[in-house]
Amino acid sequence: MNGSRPALFGLALALAALLPLAAAPVAGATEGPTAGPADLGGLVDRTVAEQLRRDRIPGAAVAVVSGEQVLLRGYGVADTGAGTPVDPERTGFYLGSLAKLFTAQAAAQLVADGRIDPAADVNRYLPPADRIPDSYPGRPVTTDHLLTHTSGFDSDLVGVNSATPDGIPSLAQSLADHRPARVRPPGTLAAYDNYGAALAGLAVERVAGRPYAEQLRSAVLEPLGMARTSFEQPHPAAIAPARGYRPDGADGWTEEHGQYGPWTPSGPGGITTAADMARWLRDQLAPGPAARLMQTTHYRQDPRLPGLGWAYEGWTRDGFTGWFKDGDLPGFHGNLLLLPEQHLGVYVVYNGDGTDGTAGWDGKQLIRAIVDALPGGHPPADRDGSGSGSGDVGGRGNGDGNGDGGRYAGTYLAARVSRGSMMRTEELFGAVTVTAEAAGLRTEGLALDPRNPVQHWRPLGDGQYLESGGQARIAFRDGVLSASDNPSTGYRRLTWRQQPGPRLAVLGAALAVLLAALVAVPATALVRRLRRRPAHPLPARAARAAAALAGLLAAGFLVSLLALVADGNAMMEAVPLGTPLALAPTWWGAAVPPVALAVAAGAVAGWLRHWWRWPGRLAMTAVALAGAVLTGFLADYHLIAGPLGALLG
Repeated sequence: MNGSRPALFGLALALAALLPLAAAPVAGATEGPTAGPADLGGLVDRTVAEQLRRDRIPGAAVAVVSGEQVLLRGYGVADTGAGTPVDPERTGFYLGSLAKLFTAQAAAQLVADGRIDPAADVNRYLPPADRIPDSYPGRPVTTDHLLTHTSGFDSDLVGVNSATPDGIPSLAQSLADHRPARVRPPGTLAAYDNYGAALAGLAVERVAGRPYAEQLRSAVLEPLGMARTSFEQPHPAAIAPARGYRPDGADGWTEEHGQYGPWTPSGPGGITTAADMARWLRDQLAPGPAARLMQTTHYRQDPRLPGLGWAYEGWTRDGFTGWFKDGDLPGFHGNLLLLPEQHLGVYVVYNGDGTDGTAGWDGKQLIRAIVDALPGGHPPADRDGSGSGSGDVGGRGNGDGNGDGGRYAGTYLAARVSRGSMMRTEELFGAVTVTAEAAGLRTEGLALDPRNPVQHWRPLGDGQYLESGGQARIAFRDGVLSASDNPSTGYRRLTWRQQPGPRLAVLGAALAVLLAALVAVPATALVRRLRRRPAHPLPARAARAAAALAGLLAAGFLVSLLALVADGNAMMEAVPLGTPLALAPTWWGAAVPPVALAVAAGAVAGWLRHWWRWPGRLAMTAVALAGAVLTGFLADYHLIAGPLGALLG
């Protein structure tokens, strides 16, 4: 922080004039002036009320801290059935990945005390049973890697969470049971990593000599007076949790589950109130050694863009720079921002996914609106007349126009996408496309706003681009796309062989052939019977029945997969819980390989024994090839359940 103390004091006074005090203030907060139509409290009230109405979200809570001034707000209901209103002092909201901030804080305290060396092999702090494999000799995973999403683990969250807080395995046991492969050397690429954060929590647990939740309570929560925050499962009876929902039908909600689980250091299980988060924000804004470690840039995917602190992401807007983190669990979406130089902290959380999954974006929009209202900001339009952009960038107009933009066109995939679980299917539907256009570049799939996936970018030079009409930036370096709005994940450029388009086209052709067999086989058998033609030999009829069965399995797989991806909100609940909705495609997939093998055997026998005429033999060959293609796809994307899936995967 490089602002002078008198300047900070003056800005704090200006901010204080905008912050009315909530009816239930955080202890130690001083009373502010009455809210007026132009103050920050009014802005928050109007914005959140409109979001809840427009996006069908039951409730929300907000905490804004500026110096000693605190704004607390509760909106809507915590329980749609009981009609319980949200109370910012008492209503508990699940933290989701905001829990990673507390894990980083606990680890940073141990670092500051000299009990953890953040550059040492994390295995030093783990007993033999908990240690991770030495997949890259000479390149160990460190605590610093774990807290900056650069440890190089694959991602697999299938079945990790729980619908209830009962019977949850220990953190150590779950990490051992769900240990993913190390897929890249640590420190080489940012890839959002829940397993890494949970492993950092285990290191805290082992070094501190007590369970993670107990260490957090003793070292963080009690000293800050955060009496209604807990990482225990079940939670203390004094905490009244809100229920999480997703929109259902025209005007209803469906309650969601899956907020619990053993990986508490990375997200599930942690719960807090807006008032307690205000206490935590104030502590972060008056940082001690641990908070300073958290709020230091430890990794940058691209040196021109914001980097990563410990659990924090660098953030910039209107010339202000700070630290950001969001957190999501089924039905709960929180966003948090610190502007240390302005001594401002904001926390907003919703207990609903919102229509089209917009609640997470709504929180970011509210934070942006608050920052835009701050005195002293200088949006890029004030400096260069462009009406868009972000400060502190150089190299305007050094090439990278339409002629050079083609160098970066292609398909990119987030490094966090799984390689070793059914979550790999995300690459088929979640890739980012970059296209050159007259003014620069066009991207689809990179935007944080789920309703507006397309963005346009104008060149700044040297592989860096600025969002048209916005302030986000992207940069290209060594085949990796980095985005200022998402520093915790790099995007790797795919080769033509890795492109999802051709794979989906081949899969589509195979499914079309198999679905045609489902219709054609019984239809031709019926026609043959009606025309009183001699029956084929029993083996031939069995081969054709296998072809029809392969078509039925293909149909079942396709329907179950489409049912899973049709509702992103429901999928977010189903996959971590490992529900039938999530696993159904793998159950259908498990039956495909043996049936496909039977079809292939029948096709070969049909040629050798002349069971059918040429069209029939060619048709069976096509079905056999389609079955082989589908089997290969299912194996490649880990969509075959059971031992056979383990063998083929």
